[in-house]
Amino acid sequence: MASIIPPNLARFTRAELIEATGGECDAFDGEVIGVSSDSRAELGGGLFVALRGERFDGHGFAAAAVQRGARVILAEADVGDVGAAAVLRVPSTLDALGRLGAYHRRRWGRRLAAVAGSVGKTTTRTALFAVAQAAGRAVACPPGNLNNRIGVPMVLLTLTHHDDLCVVELGTSEPGEIERLTAMTDADVGVLTRISLEHSERLGGLDAIEHEEGALLRGLRKTASAVINADDERCVRQLVGSPAGRQLGYGFRAGSKKAQNHYRILGQDSLGGGSTRVRIERPQGALLDVRSPLLGPPGAYALTAALASVEALLGRSLSGDEVESALASPVLGEPGRLTPIELADGSLLLDDTYNSSPASVRSSVNVARQLADSRSGRLILVLGEMRELGALSLDAHREVGADLVVARPDLLVAFGGDAVAFLDEPKRRGLSVAFGDDAPAALELVRAERAPRDVVLVKASRSLRAERIIAGLRVPESSTP
Repeated sequence: MASIIPPNLARFTRAELIEATGGECDAFDGEVIGVSSDSRAELGGGLFVALRGERFDGHGFAAAAVQRGARVILAEADVGDVGAAAVLRVPSTLDALGRLGAYHRRRWGRRLAAVAGSVGKTTTRTALFAVAQAAGRAVACPPGNLNNRIGVPMVLLTLTHHDDLCVVELGTSEPGEIERLTAMTDADVGVLTRISLEHSERLGGLDAIEHEEGALLRGLRKTASAVINADDERCVRQLVGSPAGRQLGYGFRAGSKKAQNHYRILGQDSLGGGSTRVRIERPQGALLDVRSPLLGPPGAYALTAALASVEALLGRSLSGDEVESALASPVLGEPGRLTPIELADGSLLLDDTYNSSPASVRSSVNVARQLADSRSGRLILVLGEMRELGALSLDAHREVGADLVVARPDLLVAFGGDAVAFLDEPKRRGLSVAFGDDAPAALELVRAERAPRDVVLVKASRSLRAERIIAGLRVPESSTP
């Protein structure tokens, strides 16, 4: 499901529109209030951005936007008769939207944290949001997958004088995207979670992905803080090129000369259900021992990154009560990101259906194994194809499949395309495996084998719609048609 673009009331005069975008604009009275790319929205007095994509062209909806009240149309091509509305002409509406977001962020002028990385950035973003909010700050951090060249500027445009801080997530699917988003957001704190295989169909191999994600650190100003996962050698390597005046590491290891581990995770223990105990040593030896709803090592990493980032933003240490309050916050986490769901028969369902990559599969499987051991239950893995890996896809699935053997699943169900390669090594080792063509087929395979008190992990790339498996397992079979 697509994320909802948050509405905004960003104001621009004609002079500001021209200054921000470098475009040419027809004369109009007053100012525009609000920026939107949706011609169906209430656009009274606003700016409509005619974006183009592979399957849509907003220029064809300019007249509809005017009927909804748009005062100005931002366009890169002819939009025909738009009546009394003005037209702001630019070479690229996507670039112009980014410039509008950057312009508004600069005049807002307050502190911002940007989170990038191949895996873990959404959980880290929401953890940062919760911790900053618990510290008494008004934080702008709209929910959803708003991490691209459309979503990020739309988040920036929501900023008002009521907001003390902003937290944004930076994603990438093509070379240069992180660099553009970093310049747009001008972060006071840049967080790099981990670098691993992702979107290799467009980005290339691991070295190219490292360079792409490292653009966040390279683009920080001298007065900013860089916060990196010091357990990841690629993050450490990218830190060397960062001009950020303050550089902080977090993770389980002791750190190194290149990236001292200022925030060290001393321990992470599963408590058997929907929580984890995490112990963190902060600078100057200050200890934090908390119960967190963020599961396993990924959750511990996210919490520690958030703690380091917020303390860097605020310039002070947070109290245990503030962190406990953050961990009880409803804004923590988002659906489909390793979300625990207790079923009526005592089974634990782990909904990790938002997306999938080699590193995130390995990480989530380790968490599921840990939970199954703590509950003395069986482990069932339901893993869909990891898409957008291009020529590396089959090898990546085979390599992850070989690693799954160590997790000792009682049943491994793979579904969709290249996911069949997950099964090669587990099958050779005598593990119980099955393959389905799609999510409904995988659901039936799991239903046939599932028993009370099992731990069931469901994970796949978003386009496979693995949430259908979650929905099917949550409904008792006797109540299904």
